[in-house]
Amino acid sequence: MRWLEREVVASLVSPNLGDEQRSAVERYVDDSLQSMPEHLRVGVAAESLLFGAWPRLQDALGRYDRRSMDARVNRWKASRFDPVRQYVRLIQSLVLFAEHELAPRSTR
Repeated sequence: MRWLEREVVASLVSPNLGDEQRSAVERYVDDSLQSMPEHLRVGVAAESLLFGAWPRLQDALGRYDRRSMDARVNRWKASRFDPVRQYVRLIQSLVLFAEHELAPRSTR
């Protein structure tokens, strides 16, 4: 999973999950992205590189924080541009599926 994809997953995962469950969700998303057909994965990877350039630069300069990524993801969810909205929707659907299918029943 690319850096931006990992950061987006971290922004979308429920704060109620424990560390072990969060790790399971991240592994599921990573496995799902890696198992995508190459022609789809290349597009998602290109979006990750494009959308992640500015946050990655901020991180390298020490000006990145989690709240800025959370706000950025929320803006992307409401973007007028379909590829931006669809990028978040793809990752969010994988996160939601993993949260509900991988979490033990006692935590639901």
